[in-house]
Parts: sequence; C-alpha cells; structure tokens
Amino acid sequence: MNTTTAQPQSSLLSNYFITTPQIEHTFARVNEIIYDTKYSGKAKGLLIRGPTGTGKSTMIKKLMKDRQQNAVDGDEFKTIYMELPSKPTTKSMGETFLETLGDPFARKHGHSAEFKLLRIIGLLKSLRTELLVFDEVQHIVEHQRNTHEASNWIKSLMNNTGLAIILLGMRNTQTILNNDQQLRRRFSATIDFDRFKVLKTSSIDFFTLLKTLEGTINVNSVSFTTNDMIQRFYYASYGLIDYLIKIIDRATYLVIQKKLEGITLEVLSEAFKDEVWSTADDNRNPFNSNFTFRSLVESNEPFHNVDGNKQ
Repeated sequence: MNTTTAQPQSSLLSNYFITTPQIEHTFARVNEIIYDTKYSGKAKGLLIRGPTGTGKSTMIKKLMKDRQQNAVDGDEFKTIYMELPSKPTTKSMGETFLETLGDPFARKHGHSAEFKLLRIIGLLKSLRTELLVFDEVQHIVEHQRNTHEASNWIKSLMNNTGLAIILLGMRNTQTILNNDQQLRRRFSATIDFDRFKVLKTSSIDFFTLLKTLEGTINVNSVSFTTNDMIQRFYYASYGLIDYLIKIIDRATYLVIQKKLEGITLEVLSEAFKDEVWSTADDNRNPFNSNFTFRSLVESNEPFHNVDGNKQ
C-alpha cells in the first residue's frame, strides 16, 4: 500500500503572518482612523485598494485579532468584518450584515432594505463596536449600474453609528468615492495596497520578503535571494504574496512527500505548475531553464489584467 507523508500544518507559510513596510504603514493608518473616530465623535473612513492576492484581507484580520488580544479589561471593543455578496444590493448587503451580527431575522420576508438598515444601526448601538470592515467592495462597482444607493447605505451607517469604516477592494473600488463627493470627504484617506515590484534591479522589500520566507521554511533549499532567483520568484508570483507563499508551500510539501534533499529549481518548477499554471510551457515557467523572463500577462496567462498589468 502506498503511503503519503503529509506536510505538518505548522510548517505551512500560510500559517505565518509575514509583516512588510506596507503592512506596518497600513496598520498605523487604520489605528489612527479608529482613534480619530473614537475621540472626535465623527465617523471616518479608510479605503484600502489593490489587486487580489496582495494580502489585504489577511492583513486586516490580523489587525483585528491583535486589537482584541491587546485590549485592556473594560476597554474591549468589537470589530465587525463582512464580505460583500457577489451581486450586492442594499437589501442583500443588509441581510449579510445582519447574519454577521447573528440576527435570526436577517432574511425575514417582508423586511425592506430600509428596515434592515435601521435594524443594523440599532444592533450596532447596543454593541461596543469600534470598527466596521467591508471586504470585496469592488462587487458594488462591478454589479451596479449606479453606485448611488450603495453610497447612501454606507453614509447612513456612518451618520447614524459614528463608527470608523474600512473598505477593502480592487482598485476600481475608488469609483464609489469618485461618484459621491460627500462620501469621498468621509473617506479622505486611501491606501494603495500594491503588489511587490521588481524592475531592472530587485526591490529591497521583495528581497527582504524572500529572505524572511527562506528562513521560515523547514527544509533545505537553494537560495531565494540571488539576482536570478529574485527575478524568477517575481515572474512566478507577479509580486503577489499569495501566489509566492502557495508556490513555496507546495515546493516544501513536494520535498517532504518525495523525500528529496531540498527545494531546487526543478521542484519549484513543479510547484509553479501545481499552484499557478498547470499548462505552462517550459519557456513560460519561471523556474525552467528555458524561461523567457517576460511577465505572464498575455490573455491566456495567469496574471492577465491584474490591475492593468502595470509593471
């Protein structure tokens, strides 16, 4: 009987939180928004926008966890995190929000969008809430011809609760603020949460990230931080930390499963095909010796149309 050696969950990079200067800056800005709102009595907002895979959601969930763990007795405040439905309306957003709050009447028939919003406001006032986080906000732009209703819904929450609100989404989320000057004033702060970028020379942040990841894995490996490998990792992930971690986690698993000596280019090549692009030709696999060192942004390639494929 064949047996497979499972990778210990504790060895997965996805179980670690890797901080970066971008994350530290974002943490500081979110904490400032919470503080300013709490002590000024006026609701403020922050838009965090960027490509999928940059770690926005992971980052905000870590911040929420840290604030909860570091709270002093008697000063514990609740953070509400909600992922918007794929085709949001004011009614479906209200239902999803009420479900997040544990309301058994969240989807009760006969309750209008307005009634649900009033119920949300009432429930929030009964909770010690300091922050509302709405994720996947780009769905509003993608599935509503007019973002006016959603803008008014968000403004009503801010006006009637006085809470800090964080919007997370793709770069096109900015459209919501651009179309409503009143809302834009409330969200004067915007953070462009971008992917890592490497042009002719390696970026120090990407180098530092790879160095950290190399020091975290528990198997032998080729160096991640030679000039050649930095370029290969960049093209394989397009500077998106989610893909980077998936590739390295998979490579680690292959080493353990197959009882190999360590991570090599061949192992990384296989991991790339397993996690990113299963049909990649040799010249389009960044860890293959025949790779052409061009970004994988063509119409049939994995990073096509990632925020316009800006280099």
